[in-house]
Amino acid sequence: MNICNKPPNKTAPENLGEAGPEVQRARRNGWSWPLHPFQIITWLLYLFFALVGFGILVPLLPIHWLPAGYICPGVCFIYHLVVHLTAVSIDPADAKVREKNYLGPLATFNRNQHAHVIENHHCHVCDVNVSAKSKHCGTCNKCVHGFDHHCKWLNNCVGKRNYWFFLNSVVSAILGLGLLLLVAFYVFVEFFLNPTMLRSDHHYEGLKNHTDVWFVFLPAVPVETRAPAILFSAGTFILLGLVTVGLLGHLLIFHIYLMWNKLTTYEYILQQRAQQEAKEADKQPDPCPSQVIPSQVPAVPPTLFFHHLFWALDCLFSFANAAVCYSRAVNRVGELIWVVFSRASSLPFSSPSSHITACVSMKEDD
Repeated sequence: MNICNKPPNKTAPENLGEAGPEVQRARRNGWSWPLHPFQIITWLLYLFFALVGFGILVPLLPIHWLPAGYICPGVCFIYHLVVHLTAVSIDPADAKVREKNYLGPLATFNRNQHAHVIENHHCHVCDVNVSAKSKHCGTCNKCVHGFDHHCKWLNNCVGKRNYWFFLNSVVSAILGLGLLLLVAFYVFVEFFLNPTMLRSDHHYEGLKNHTDVWFVFLPAVPVETRAPAILFSAGTFILLGLVTVGLLGHLLIFHIYLMWNKLTTYEYILQQRAQQEAKEADKQPDPCPSQVIPSQVPAVPPTLFFHHLFWALDCLFSFANAAVCYSRAVNRVGELIWVVFSRASSLPFSSPSSHITACVSMKEDD
C-alpha cells in the first residue's frame, strides 16, 4: 500500500469542509438536537424493564418477599435514573469554552492553514486556549476537558465533569437489572413447578379454580390477562435482561481496566492504533524512506466497536441456548412431579407429556 501520496489525518469536526458556507454550531449536552436513535432505545429499554419488572413480575412474589422485591431494585432504578439524567444534562466542555458564548456561530476551520484543530493548546474552532487534556469532539463540535469518548447512548460527550456519573449509571443499571432478573427467573420457574406460589395476592382468592386467569399491574391497577402473557413477559424480560447486563458488564470491566492503567477510552484507542500501525510497518518496507511524514493524530478505528459487537452476538446466542435448555429442563421436572404426585394420590389426571406417562407405567410394570 502506497502511503506517500496519502494526506495526513487531521483532528477536526466531522462535518467541516475546507471553507464551506454552512454555519457550524456546537451542542451543549445530551438534550441538544438532534437526538440519537441509541438514546431513544435506552429510554425505551428503561421503561420496559421498569414496567414489566415492577408491574408484572414483582407483584407475583410471595407476600413476605414483596417489600424486598420493591425496595432493593427500586432504589437502584431510581438512583440510575438520577445519575443517568445528570450525565446527559451536564455540559462537559472545557472551562474556557463554557465561559464564552460557544453556542453561536463557530469559526470555520481551514485545513490549508492549520494541520490540527488544536495547536499549542489553542482550538481554532472554539477560538479559545484549552487545557492539555482537552480534545475537540467532532460530534458535539466543542472542546471537552478530560475527553474520554462520545457516548451515543447518552447523546453526550463523557469527560472529566460527567465521567463518574456515567460510570455510576452503568453500575446502578447492572445492580438493578440483576436483582429484577432474579425475580424473573423465580417467576419463570415457579410458573411450571408451583404456580399457586405466584397467586398470593387477594385478587386471586375467588379464582382458585380458574388457574388460567392472571392479573398484571397489581395491586394498584389490576388488569386481567392469561397465563401465556405472564410466561411471555418473563421470558422476554430474561432474554433482554441477560443481553443488557452482559453488555453493561463488559463495558464496566473495560473501564475498570482503563482506570487501573490510568487511561481514557480515547488514549486507549490511540494506543491500539499506534500498535496496529507499527505491526503493519514491520510487515512491509517503506516505499519512500526519504520523505518525512508529518505528525498525525490517528482517527478512531472501528476495531473496538466490532470487538464489542461480536462479543455481544456471542453472548446473545449463548444466553438463548441456555434459556432453551433451562426451559426444557424445568418443563421435564414439572411433568415428572405432576406424574408422581397424581400416581401417589390415585387421582385421574391427564399428563402434558404422554412420553413420561408411558415411561412411568413401564417402570411400575417392572
